[in-house]
Amino acid sequence: MATHYKMIDDNGTSSIETLDAPVFTPTDHEGWFGQAFEASGLFCFILKVESEAAEFPLHAAPEAWIGYVVAGNGTLYSGDGAGDKLKEVSYNTGDFFTFEPKTQHAWKNGVGESKIFFAKVA
Repeated sequence: MATHYKMIDDNGTSSIETLDAPVFTPTDHEGWFGQAFEASGLFCFILKVESEAAEFPLHAAPEAWIGYVVAGNGTLYSGDGAGDKLKEVSYNTGDFFTFEPKTQHAWKNGVGESKIFFAKVA
């Protein structure tokens, strides 16, 4: 199991707390797993996507997000409120995403497992 090392202020001296890191749990979509945690004013989420995962359907969040592709590749789709996909881009390891609030998007994983790190203001 992974560890979460948390730097804290202990009366003017820094200290380190050791916590269990969150584990990956299945999402509502086949082949998609999430690992979420909140710290230092950020909500962070890591998606782990299996090679044969189902396509993640169009959805939107009310807040802004930033994402980074830690490993893998796939396709990101833009969409509209009617459920139609409009544009697509292929992404690879090392690419970044930013999502303005309420922007419809969908995902399709590429070959192999992918991991994508996301963060937003908590």
